[in-house]
Amino acid sequence: MTTRPGIVAEAAIDVLAARLSYELRGLEQDEVRRIARAQAAELTREGFRITVPVAAVSTTVRRLKAERRRTT
Repeated sequence: MTTRPGIVAEAAIDVLAARLSYELRGLEQDEVRRIARAQAAELTREGFRITVPVAAVSTTVRRLKAERRRTT
């Protein structure tokens, strides 16, 4: 069973992927995202918590909901 990280972890994965694509030129974007997702999962297993202030999450969630309403 695969799990889906939350909105904050997804943002962290995006940051890790951006850095990896800079460091490991030549890899396909799918491979870079796979590596970044694995790194985030490993950090979580090791006890790291990927968090942001609550205000940042609520603003992002509102924006994403608004975007979904516009496209449906």
